[in-house]
Amino acid sequence: MSVLQFKETTLPNGLRVIAEINPEAKSVAMGYFVRTGSRDELVGEEGLSHFLEHMVFKGTERRSAWDVNREFDEMGAKYNAFTNEEMTVFYGAVLPEFAPRLLDLFSDMMHPALREEDFETERKVILEEIALYQDRPNFVLYERAQAAYFGRHPLAKPVLGTPESIAAMRREQMVNYHARRYVPGNMLLAFAGNLDWDEMLALVERLTADWPRGQAPRNHPSFEPQPKALREFFDRASQVYT
Repeated sequence: MSVLQFKETTLPNGLRVIAEINPEAKSVAMGYFVRTGSRDELVGEEGLSHFLEHMVFKGTERRSAWDVNREFDEMGAKYNAFTNEEMTVFYGAVLPEFAPRLLDLFSDMMHPALREEDFETERKVILEEIALYQDRPNFVLYERAQAAYFGRHPLAKPVLGTPESIAAMRREQMVNYHARRYVPGNMLLAFAGNLDWDEMLALVERLTADWPRGQAPRNHPSFEPQPKALREFFDRASQVYT
């Protein structure tokens, strides 16, 4: 029976890399964890972290959006991404022989082209997503409770943003946000499965060697919970949600 190995290192550019290695595994999973979410958005940036998550899949200087999707499919990858208050994560899993190619693809995607035409197209997608969730009473309940509980604290911000904030958002805001938050010292790359640590680490170093460095501090304002009862009318609900 093989023994799991755990590896960890921090590259000279600040990127932290960790791995759980299992030689008997039939696949390799990996993901870039970016320490940025709705709590890091400034006034007028509400929903920008999630919007940027979508734009990462729209292509890079090397790849079009079609290329990105085609390569995932050619590898038979299972992949996705998500954004919450604390982080944005891009992850996928493939057979071991495709691990270097998946790493190259994900690493390239961390610096998206952010083309204006893609920005305008995806804005409509985000607005539709907000409208979709606004038809789900349990989601509306969670958002309202979160806002009421956290008040003026950054954790009160809605991850998707609002129709107003998304409609007013400009591409330049996203470019600046990406430069501010997607720096290697604010990211972690995690591997799990059947992989060669030395091979993958050498490839990571080569792929990220020219990534711009910088600091991405996070505001940690003090917070004291203010428990209270809250009742609000939601005209699209047909029952009580608690």
